[in-house]
Amino acid sequence: MATRQAVEDLIDKANEYLLTAGEQLDITNRNGFEIDDSYSQAQRNLSEVEQEIQNMMDSANHQQRDQLHRLHLKVSHYMNDMVLDQIDLNHFE
Repeated sequence: MATRQAVEDLIDKANEYLLTAGEQLDITNRNGFEIDDSYSQAQRNLSEVEQEIQNMMDSANHQQRDQLHRLHLKVSHYMNDMVLDQIDLNHFE
């Protein structure tokens, strides 16, 4: 079973990564979708924390799984936004 502290630590870590990803999305959107190393690192961090969430869910109780599921949805949302920003939408027009 996942300890309460381990779940809280993972939530804090994920929130920190989400904050960084949000900043990178904002910067990238203002700079005309230019992707840099910080942006790529933010994506890698989100991918890493998403895997940690999945692993933690296997040993979590019902309440913890609910918290982790909501966190997973946030992380997935940011990851999707970052992937879509890498696609040159003008290419399809």
